[in-house]
Amino acid sequence: MSGERSGDRTERASDLMQLNAMALEETELSLHEDADGRGDPAAAERLHRLADSMTDTARDIADRARNLADPVPERERR
Repeated sequence: MSGERSGDRTERASDLMQLNAMALEETELSLHEDADGRGDPAAAERLHRLADSMTDTARDIADRARNLADPVPERERR
């Protein structure tokens, strides 16, 4: 990595963040499926809430990754 340019590191970070977001979304689907199979309604509700929270986190990570990959030009930040 020592020879890597800053832009390359940023792109790599963005790519890894996108992969993490996708993994969270897959886990979220699994949790919803597990919740649907629960006999205990309270446990099912907790799993659904956890899964929804993971969706929000995945969305936040994906948004941040997009912002890294497509930075706002300096003059537009002001």
